[in-house]
Amino acid sequence: MTNQKNRFFTLVFSCCPGAGEMYMGLYKQGIGLMGLFFGIVTVSAWTSLEELCILLPIVWCYSFFHTHNLRRMNEEEFAAVEDKFFFEDYVNWERDWQFTAKHRRIFGIMLLLIGISVLWREGMYLLGSFFNLPDVFWYISRGLPQVIMALIVLYGALRLMRAPKDAADEEDMEATEEEETTN
Repeated sequence: MTNQKNRFFTLVFSCCPGAGEMYMGLYKQGIGLMGLFFGIVTVSAWTSLEELCILLPIVWCYSFFHTHNLRRMNEEEFAAVEDKFFFEDYVNWERDWQFTAKHRRIFGIMLLLIGISVLWREGMYLLGSFFNLPDVFWYISRGLPQVIMALIVLYGALRLMRAPKDAADEEDMEATEEEETTN
């Protein structure tokens, strides 16, 4: 695998998050970044949380500059780059995609905040609509699916945060505590 690619095509592909990495031959990194970018767009549209779109320029800039940094590497440095998914360090592949206890709690809190935010927004729309009866039906028909999905997300978040600790999670926590005490 070589990083000596055409400059023009590198520039063109680097404008789409993940495509530049795939052009350079790092398919897992490219798919991960592209999935993250379009996943944020999808979740933002699905939950009506436009605030999530603030993450898009971060992902785009990371992918753009990462592609150009890869192109500028010499052959030895580029050969040492490992093609792996960016979340691979956070997921324990041997345990059927289960998160470690620390990351499960963080992900659960993120889902909890998203769910609360969606419920708050839809609740405010519904309360505001009670002052104008004809609009109530429009708000309910618009907001009910999002409220139901928010409740599902909240349920998933609470399940993740309350999941019983197993022996592997306790070992991970002990290893993290040992690392922190040595530093």
